Amino acid sequence: MKKIAIVLAIAASMGTSSVYAGFGSLSKMASSLSESVTGVSSSNMDINGFFTQAKATNVMFTQSRTALASLLASKQDSDELKAKQKSLKTTSDLKEKDAIEKQIVALSNTVLEASQKDEEGTVAKLAALNAEQKTHLLDSATNFAIASLTARELALGAKQVSTGLISNPKSLTNTGMSLVDAKGVIGDITGIAKNSTMALVEYPKLFKKAGIEFKMPTSSSDKPKVLSDI
Repeated sequence: MKKIAIVLAIAASMGTSSVYAGFGSLSKMASSLSESVTGVSSSNMDINGFFTQAKATNVMFTQSRTALASLLASKQDSDELKAKQKSLKTTSDLKEKDAIEKQIVALSNTVLEASQKDEEGTVAKLAALNAEQKTHLLDSATNFAIASLTARELALGAKQVSTGLISNPKSLTNTGMSLVDAKGVIGDITGIAKNSTMALVEYPKLFKKAGIEFKMPTSSSDKPKVLSDI
């Protein structure tokens, strides 16, 4: 819990606007947070610890997912994703940031769903990646898997945390979050856990078919990768 306390102030200040700050800068933040909090059982965590880890996990999941989408997208969609991420770095308007973030999430979802439907095309695209792109792919997939493993662990305690918040909303006081925000974070983590097979099963199978060796993380406490812009 000591490590959790150290990063609590940092994580509490992280809104969704930081999610797409750029692969390089964001992944360093997500990695440092996750190294400090992953591998801790949610049943042993206080409310602050739970939400610290949940926020870090959500950031890593979204960032790594977007990185994968950029690699699997058409040139037009990939360029659009990169352009939107660049826009987030230059705008200070919160409403505009929120709108761009939603656009990035929507486009990433579209790309990844299409890649799963067109398995043959996706395998061919993966096999054609150059060395730098393959490294970025594997690093992104590693973080994608770690975030999914962590979400599964957190989801085990999510119901208990949610029940506790309803009976004692004041327990959120030190987190800087509202009850609505907290429920949103819990919903995000539960959703990641329910859809974790994409990161833990489906994409690793595609990598194997493309002849790409991927060492699957076996624990939520595995060290995350730092993703660079490509």
